[in-house]
Amino acid sequence: MPIETGVWRFGKTLERLEPAKMDKEERLENAITSHLDILDRNLMLVGRQVKTAFGKKIDLLAIRRDGTLVVIENKRDRTPRDVVAQLLDYASWVKGLSYSDVKDIYEQKAKGGLAAGDSFEAAFAGAFDAEPPEDVNEAHELVVVASELDASTERIIGYLSDEYGVPVNAVFFRFFKDGD
Repeated sequence: MPIETGVWRFGKTLERLEPAKMDKEERLENAITSHLDILDRNLMLVGRQVKTAFGKKIDLLAIRRDGTLVVIENKRDRTPRDVVAQLLDYASWVKGLSYSDVKDIYEQKAKGGLAAGDSFEAAFAGAFDAEPPEDVNEAHELVVVASELDASTERIIGYLSDEYGVPVNAVFFRFFKDGD
């Protein structure tokens, strides 16, 4: 069951702010990249716009303390049902990533300013106060971030998760505009 959240401006009068459409998906990606704890406090960003061997780009790739990789697909608005196919396609590539591959992705993205040149190991230690596990990517998770799911997407995610144990989930956000 969806949860409805209201946001109100307190001033001379009480005024409800209505949800608005986010202008660009990049805005959502920037916010999540800057504050990954919005999604989960137990994640470290490995890469942004990570190019797969299939020529597609994963919005965000993160890692958990236990070495589980997390594929994050952002949608600034309501999801189309093909977002699940997109995530599954990314998962088919991610499942083959080795420790060395994950380290290379992180360090290649870090050169572009992602983590100011930290090595993967140093960044991992800083994020989790631990060494990276030897066996990275024993499992992976799929997350779609959207303002809402269409009914078809919700059914597909529920089916894959409940019937086949596919680690796919959705995180919702609402964007509110207050003046400019």
